[in-house]
Amino acid sequence: MAIQEVRYDFTEHGEYFRNFFFKILKLIIISKLNCQESNETSVKYFNEIVNSIEDCKTHRVKYGKSMIFTKYLQYEFTYQTIKVILNFIDKNLIDIFFESIVEDFVKFFDELSSDTKTIKWNITYIDNNNIQENKLMKEEIKNIFYLLESFIESLYYLTTLIPTNNKDSLIGKTIEIKDVSVIRKSLNVEILIDDNTIIINLSPKKNNTVSIILDNEENIGKTIKELILQNKKF
Repeated sequence: MAIQEVRYDFTEHGEYFRNFFFKILKLIIISKLNCQESNETSVKYFNEIVNSIEDCKTHRVKYGKSMIFTKYLQYEFTYQTIKVILNFIDKNLIDIFFESIVEDFVKFFDELSSDTKTIKWNITYIDNNNIQENKLMKEEIKNIFYLLESFIESLYYLTTLIPTNNKDSLIGKTIEIKDVSVIRKSLNVEILIDDNTIIINLSPKKNNTVSIILDNEENIGKTIKELILQNKKF
């Protein structure tokens, strides 16, 4: 088991923290993406999501039932591959705890999160099969990525709040994204904030884009939902 904790201090360069935060959240989300292979619609949408992420592919794993996960660059992810916990010490000051069954993954996350490489998603690719059906699906997938961007933006905003003035502030708290499951045409995002589980459903349906399946006592999930709806682009 490889374990590492790294402090990233942007207190004197706050303008860079937002880009760093977006990159590490994108990387975590990609590493946690999965779906059950038994559901045809889930698989179709999962493949479409993965095809819209540069340098990303799929691979299959048996967990009693067949699951599909991501392969980003040369690294294959599963439930157990890597655990990343973000600890927000102060504004623009963050400790990141990495734990992995493979030492290379810890090094990979640390290097990729801090170098200049851009993680590109919601990219356009050409698929000439069933163009009319794919046009609708591609529009829905774009909306999913817009919601993910708004989700990350919402978490970032909560890291800027002063905790003495706002209970929703993430400063002084830890956050871990546990799971990002494709369920038919939507995403279930499971996060832990100070070990309390919040599950948020993101859907491309315009009349019910964000729903809270499980919230904590402080209703931070509800706050995240409201911020996503404020930021959404469709």
